[in-house]
Amino acid sequence: MIGLWLVMILIALYQVPLLIREQQRRTLLVFTILWLLATVYGSLFLSNVPVPRPTDVIYTFFVKLAPEGQ
Repeated sequence: MIGLWLVMILIALYQVPLLIREQQRRTLLVFTILWLLATVYGSLFLSNVPVPRPTDVIYTFFVKLAPEGQ
């Protein structure tokens, strides 16, 4: 788990200053949200907490979005 956190911190240390310097505020916001989701998901997975596969979550989301009968 320490390895995951180390890699995620290194990714953030590389990307965040770059995005701030280029004034990419929206991209920074999206990066932060995705970075947090990936970090939490990876931590839960490495802690042997039963988490659904991301593709299953996406599939369920779109099935519920689709109108009935399609």
